Amino acid sequence: MDKKYAELTDKDYKHQSDTLDGENIYFKTATTSNSPQDFTNLDNLQRLFIKHCLEDADTLIRKHQSNSSIDNFTPSTLDSIIDQWNQDSTTFACSEDYFVNAIGAAFGHYLVRTYKMKWSFVADEYGSEYATTIDEIKLTNFPLNSVAKAIDQKRVGSLQTISLMTKRNIEQLKENK
Repeated sequence: MDKKYAELTDKDYKHQSDTLDGENIYFKTATTSNSPQDFTNLDNLQRLFIKHCLEDADTLIRKHQSNSSIDNFTPSTLDSIIDQWNQDSTTFACSEDYFVNAIGAAFGHYLVRTYKMKWSFVADEYGSEYATTIDEIKLTNFPLNSVAKAIDQKRVGSLQTISLMTKRNIEQLKENK
């Protein structure tokens, strides 16, 4: 019987590696039981929140990555900023929540722009969260949560890995349609 996400332990994960676009990536997977999720379009306040977070992200990106901005960053740029945060968060003049929201919104913006995803709001038994989705192939990412995990677990290169895996998953899911 599959466990719920909150019940997973390290033993439930399978550690894997792959090469995508010439990059070696390492990730872990686990199978969970499906929990009902309610997907809704962003309302005006939620869209405004993302807009403000993207403005905050532009400030952080410009300050912590030379020659980069909200207009030309990559997931690797964001990973580098997360690494800086993980090394010494006191070099940032902001709270962890501000950082997670800004960098997470930027990552979501990248996914929307690059993979034609759309912002959604997802509610389930664990709470509610901003997500990026492609409805027709049932693909969902949680960009703000991805940044929070990269900080909590001191992950290196995780947003680039997620981006490459998203690209691969889109290709595979479209083939299987």
